Amino acid sequence: FLGGADYKLREYLQVAAIIAGTAIVGMAKKKGSGQSSSFVGLVFICLSLTCDGLTGGVQKRLKTKLKAVGVVLKPYEFMLWTNLAMGCIAFVVSLSVGDLSRGAAFLFANPAVTSKIVKFAACSACGQSFIFYTIAKFDPLVCTTVTTTRKIFSVLLSIFINGHAMGATGWFG
Repeated sequence: FLGGADYKLREYLQVAAIIAGTAIVGMAKKKGSGQSSSFVGLVFICLSLTCDGLTGGVQKRLKTKLKAVGVVLKPYEFMLWTNLAMGCIAFVVSLSVGDLSRGAAFLFANPAVTSKIVKFAACSACGQSFIFYTIAKFDPLVCTTVTTTRKIFSVLLSIFINGHAMGATGWFG
């Protein structure tokens, strides 16, 4: 269904549990705070999860088709072609909306920012190496499970280290 791939009922239930947990945590009010969750933020979370599902389905279908013709999907080739395509799309979009020249001018005027972006890109490439390895060797659903679990532990670590408060509803999610 998503991205043209077939999933088992168990996999759909796992995704539904992830979405429900994310929504519950996102909608839970923080202790001592009168602010409620933003509807726009929840829309973006749902959009992000939908895009993950579509991407995972397309990746699964691609792996199946490549396997049928005897091609082994290599993680770094997969990463190269995916990032090259995304880079081309970003270049065309930024050029068409007029942000390419303004962005380049900003970076030339602020070399400290350029240095931080290069460091961030290097860290991102290292992280993507693990993601594409997981997709190539296992399955996009396994990758989604691993990355979601990492995000959950990052949130928990942040809560415990920084002393953030979360109500019972948030913990339930």
